[in-house]
Amino acid sequence: MNYILLVLSAILIIISIIILVLFIFLLGVWMKGSSSLAFPGLGLIVATPLVLMLLLIAETIMVLIAAYLVRLIPIVSLLFGEISEP
Repeated sequence: MNYILLVLSAILIIISIIILVLFIFLLGVWMKGSSSLAFPGLGLIVATPLVLMLLLIAETIMVLIAAYLVRLIPIVSLLFGEISEP
């Protein structure tokens, strides 16, 4: 069970890093003056602030879930003093 939690938290942290890099890149694009993004394969034109807000919400949710999973790992709880040593 502990290994599953470690793998899940590692995957969530990697996804959070990828979302953060996308957020920073898109923020730079928006600051340079791009007010909309075109997705030609899908036929969509989306406002840049909308995509920024969606990435920010996704990043927040991923970090909260990863923090919750890390707290479930017994050795981490022992390190932070939430459980006593047997």
